[in-house]
Amino acid sequence: MTKTLLKSAFVIGVVTAAAGCASNSDATQSQIDQAMRKAESAQTTANEAQRTANRAMQTAQEAKSASQANSQRIERMFESSQRK
Repeated sequence: MTKTLLKSAFVIGVVTAAAGCASNSDATQSQIDQAMRKAESAQTTANEAQRTANRAMQTAQEAKSASQANSQRIERMFESSQRK
């Protein structure tokens, strides 16, 4: 009787531990999935930020080119007015 009771208690303990590990595994997988979703979201946000920065850089370069062209035009106009 004692052996049967000990065996039953042991089996119950093993089953309980296995169930606990399974639920921990599910919780861990859930946390991993959540972390992956957050990482993917962060990557998407970073990609959008990079595209915005690239557009801003292109706009700044175009503005710089326009500014330089205007400076050259003004310089030529000034020189022309000095010759007259």
